[in-house]
Amino acid sequence: MIPDFLKRPFTKKQHGVSLALELASGGIAWAMTGDGIHGARTGFVEVDSASRHEAVQDLITEHSLKGAVVNLVLSQDQYQIFQAERPPVEAHELAEAVRWKLGELLEYPANEAVIDTFPFPDDATRDRGKLINAVCAHQELIGGYVELVHEAGLELNRIDVAELALRNLLAYADPEGGGSALLYLSENHGHMVFCRGTMLYMARRIEVSLAQLRDAASQEQAVQALALEMQRSLDYFESQLRQVPPGRIQVAGHPEHLPLAGMLTTNVTAEVADFDWRVVLGDEAPEPDPRAGLALGALLATDQGVRP
Repeated sequence: MIPDFLKRPFTKKQHGVSLALELASGGIAWAMTGDGIHGARTGFVEVDSASRHEAVQDLITEHSLKGAVVNLVLSQDQYQIFQAERPPVEAHELAEAVRWKLGELLEYPANEAVIDTFPFPDDATRDRGKLINAVCAHQELIGGYVELVHEAGLELNRIDVAELALRNLLAYADPEGGGSALLYLSENHGHMVFCRGTMLYMARRIEVSLAQLRDAASQEQAVQALALEMQRSLDYFESQLRQVPPGRIQVAGHPEHLPLAGMLTTNVTAEVADFDWRVVLGDEAPEPDPRAGLALGALLATDQGVRP
């Protein structure tokens, strides 16, 4: 049996979140704010998993964060997301209702999974009936993170996933909800999401990394591969989900000195532009650490959606 506190840790209800963390394989990305998102600070601590507890404690001490309310965001390799037929049950029963439908798809027994769900847009189901997105993570991973947070003297508010953290950034930057796309690059791969307002329509993992883009020997090939995957995503969004593709794709996660938007724009039918962090952080805020994008997205999350 899964302990009660692990069954649905993704949706605890607290307020006054001032810290968000991504506990990634290569380190800890963080974002923090005292009063509203404008002026939020970010950073990245390079550390291996064995030294993670100590690094979190040092971060709390350095920034006087004892007792802070924290949102965690999982890296994409720490969970799986599946689309499933929505069972005819109440919202609070969805996670358990889909558990056994997903059993054969998981890499571990279904009774060891921590599962939560979030909506799939009705107008993108392609006549397959009502669908939901199911997030699955191993209870050992989630339990370890919950324990780390408590031992550090922090109060856990919620656990998000990368796709929803990026959704939060887009929803904040596009309050009209007209439809937008964001490509976020990390050291080992990229994420691409398509959203309308707070509704996530599509998410894809892109197998092109910052390491490939930085390397002069592989850069041209990596840019071409990235542009191809972006165009394929736009085409799929239009042909398979039957949605009007956005006219602009924003890119983030890359260093400031890498003119990625300009390198991509001639190879993609949509305009490609750098994500404007000033919309989120304010005009006076310094550029965020590019590795802290998911943490910033998690910092925006509230129980009511995205913080104003």
